[in-house]
Amino acid sequence: MDCVAIIPARFGSTRFPGKPLATLQGRPLIEHVVARCSQVAGIDRVVVATDDQRIVDTLDGSAADVMLTSADFESGTDRVAHVAEQLDADIVLNVQGDEPLIDAVELSAALATFRHSGADYGTLRAPLVDAADLVDPNTVKVAVDTNGVALYFSRAPIPYPRALQRPSDSGPERGAETPWLPLEGPIPEGLHWIHVGVYLCRTPALLRWARMPRSPLEIAENLEQLRVLEAGGRMHTYEVSEALPGVDTPADLERVRQALGDKSIDDNEP
Repeated sequence: MDCVAIIPARFGSTRFPGKPLATLQGRPLIEHVVARCSQVAGIDRVVVATDDQRIVDTLDGSAADVMLTSADFESGTDRVAHVAEQLDADIVLNVQGDEPLIDAVELSAALATFRHSGADYGTLRAPLVDAADLVDPNTVKVAVDTNGVALYFSRAPIPYPRALQRPSDSGPERGAETPWLPLEGPIPEGLHWIHVGVYLCRTPALLRWARMPRSPLEIAENLEQLRVLEAGGRMHTYEVSEALPGVDTPADLERVRQALGDKSIDDNEP
């Protein structure tokens, strides 16, 4: 088997308990993610890795196989690696169970590029165009080199657009610069990127990632992909057109409902 998509789906989310079974267009959220992954060209099998029997029962008869795992994993990557170790696949596509709007066409293209690249790790990036996203710690940014290889991931605004910083109108010295905020003017094109949390990994590399100890930068930023970079690994990034909203909270679910409008999940079919 060449490629398997593994979707980690934890029931007990702190901010949104039971999130995978929240209803979207009359169907559980996790079913939407399964449907999108099933449309990705080059995927041989879709597997949902979950810690809850309710999710197993919900997906009975769906396009995905379901594997019940322990609830003790520290991260989705750990859960995905545990399942991947039991499968015979060269490439693992890790798609979070709260990404119902992932674009199957763009993901198919990224997978095709990754497959022939020889890279161990890959992920997605989308243009950052809104200054509010640049300074929002909930929006993860990635800086890349001229070949699209990730240099660093951060919740901070990277690279910082110094030319857009304007003087503060308060503080001990009127006119002094204010760190990060506020900014003036449009974000420069082609320089700032939002990290889209989908990962493409060769199976041996994924297993190495899961076995690495948590790293200082990872702990500081609470971003597990930094573990790979801090250990000297290279993570290639593949551009997609936009960072579509995922679901972390009930409010996010409402935003996804608005984004879908009258569209069907099948509208994304390649």
